[in-house]
Amino acid sequence: MKAKSSVEPEEGSINSNAHVIDENLSAEVFELLWGHDRIAIPTAVDYAYEQIWKQLVFSNERKEQRLSDVTFAEKLGVSRTPVRQSLERLVQDGLVRSDPRRGFWTRVFTVQDIHEIYDLRSALEVLALRLAAPRLDPEDLRSQLDLLYFRLHTLLIRASGNSRLINYLSTLRSQFSMFQIKDTMYPQRMEAALDDHEKILLALLEENIDKAAGFLAEHIAHAKAHVLADIFEEQETSS
Repeated sequence: MKAKSSVEPEEGSINSNAHVIDENLSAEVFELLWGHDRIAIPTAVDYAYEQIWKQLVFSNERKEQRLSDVTFAEKLGVSRTPVRQSLERLVQDGLVRSDPRRGFWTRVFTVQDIHEIYDLRSALEVLALRLAAPRLDPEDLRSQLDLLYFRLHTLLIRASGNSRLINYLSTLRSQFSMFQIKDTMYPQRMEAALDDHEKILLALLEENIDKAAGFLAEHIAHAKAHVLADIFEEQETSS
């Protein structure tokens, strides 16, 4: 399959006013979430899924938009069939909604959605941490102190050794990754998040699992509060 360059936002795909995505960051985040489940030679569906996923998560678009399979097929250099199949996968991931009469649309998350996503995230990631703690190498933990914002969570989740938990959290993380990306635009939020990560890591190095679990739950609560604050700010601005 001869692929064109990655999708850039314009009318008919996501948003013509959206910024061009950071290709390196989007590729790294996709790999962190889905690398464990990728096949050596991706199919046309896999390729379309990855490109549309990156656009949805990194476009910073919060308004509902129609997703044209025709436009995506033209941009990606594939037929409409793999595009539609990838959009159906994204419906299952909770990033896209499907209307039988109106086609595919971006998913707009409500305040209730945010509460459900982050409450579930907290419960499952704390479980992953508790399962992972006895299996973690202290050197791996120390190496995380200076690494990318997203990697600590991936390390803990994958180290849990629970394949169902890993796969479920990959899907859930797709839903809140777009909010994490927005946090990277706020230096104060990033600094606070990295401070939280350091507390979690140091507690794990002390082999204090309860303390680490508490810090992780607090960290996710802080993230949830930021997302809710952003939603309320956007609602006030648009009203």
